[in-house]
Amino acid sequence: MNTRNWATLGHDLIMEVVGKAVEQDRLSHSFLITGVEGVGKMTLALDIAKAANCETLEVIIRPCGECSQCRRIELGHHTDVFTYDLERREDASGNLSTTITMEQLREDFLKQIHRKPFEGRTRVFIITSADLMRSEQSNILLKTLEEPPDDTIIILLASGTENLLETIVSRCQLLQLKPVSTRKVMEAIENREFSTEIEKKEIARLSRGRIGWAIRASIDSTVVEDIEKYLDSLESAVMGSLEEKFEFSRMVSMRFREDRRVVIHDMDLMLTWWRDLLMLSVDNDEGIVNISRIETMKLILNSLTTTQIVKAISQIRIAVDNLQKNVSPRLVCDNLMLKLPVVAISAL
Repeated sequence: MNTRNWATLGHDLIMEVVGKAVEQDRLSHSFLITGVEGVGKMTLALDIAKAANCETLEVIIRPCGECSQCRRIELGHHTDVFTYDLERREDASGNLSTTITMEQLREDFLKQIHRKPFEGRTRVFIITSADLMRSEQSNILLKTLEEPPDDTIIILLASGTENLLETIVSRCQLLQLKPVSTRKVMEAIENREFSTEIEKKEIARLSRGRIGWAIRASIDSTVVEDIEKYLDSLESAVMGSLEEKFEFSRMVSMRFREDRRVVIHDMDLMLTWWRDLLMLSVDNDEGIVNISRIETMKLILNSLTTTQIVKAISQIRIAVDNLQKNVSPRLVCDNLMLKLPVVAISAL
């Protein structure tokens, strides 16, 4: 299979499996694509949609990426490709909700899925964050998966299979996207513009094997800027007074009420920062993610022991676990700030 016309990058085995199905005209009617955020699930889903509708007569190069069908799908203009977002968001009252209601699922999805293709060969229905479906939504989907209409493909995107009904998982072809190597991420962003080589390496390492995230970060400078702002605040708290630590805690707890997913992501950045300190403490510079902060970290290390760093990492993991268990965010963050080691200002 010639993969040069696929937008999906780095997942060669998965692309080979799907590619063979395209060549043999045996694409499944239902796929379940799993993986962490930014690993490339939506990109692969759109590639499948393109392959199912590509106009080129040479199946070995589908999707061609150049015909009107491929281009319209890429631009989000294709009338036979539908996306339903089930991602949880918080409403004004702080309650989690999904962006598509049961009524919309019934009235739109069930209506559309039984119609014939309008401009392509196949209607494609992509449901994101499918693992967040409620039981009623799952049951509607299950009935459709049991008897999928002809000329239709349903693609579910999820972080994993754990929160999906086993009967749904069993009726889908499972495509598990794993994070790829840093080398593959570097290859994927090789031709993009960066201010320095260090910036490119840092994005590749920060991506943790998520090519989609790395490409987005290379296009949108605010992605990395937001990370840098957070790490600036973190370092100020680590090196600051108790009052500054509690101010950082207040900021984090307020953000948690606005969007808990952002804070869980930030806590992961905090873990990465402390792991970088650990790597430095054992002279493993190659394992460091935040390359641009090495000099500051070396100064901080003058005031810390390896044992303190390991304990800090453990406390952060406990804090994340408590946040996910809905313990008061302010209580969790205040407690974490008190448990983290004190950095002597004189060392800096």
